Amino acid sequence: MDEQSQVKRRKGKGGRQALPDEQRRSNRREVWLSPLELADLQARAAALGITPGEYMRRSITQSPMPKPPVPQANLLAWRELARLSANANQYQYAINSGSVDAWDKALIPELLDAIREVRFSLMGVDHDD
Repeated sequence: MDEQSQVKRRKGKGGRQALPDEQRRSNRREVWLSPLELADLQARAAALGITPGEYMRRSITQSPMPKPPVPQANLLAWRELARLSANANQYQYAINSGSVDAWDKALIPELLDAIREVRFSLMGVDHDD
């Protein structure tokens, strides 16, 4: 044997380190599902962006389910509302600096709060002040 192959053997295999025995998934169980149950399982898992196996594992272990991915339309609306919010902030700054007095001072904070609530709801986030 040459030196290189001996060095490789001493370092061990590549990849990540093996999990301890109590964390290694070494047991397999089969579950029989009707076509409707399987379709339901697949739809629920897909809605969360995980595999059916991961969905079942999280259900059994009562682990928290991931939040569903945010739809692309909501992301676009979020960006558009960001511009509206920035403009409202500029109006509020102009009112506070005294250069503009056409708006009711109480209106802008209410508008900003409404925009903030809509933006959070688009992302599926509960927002409490």
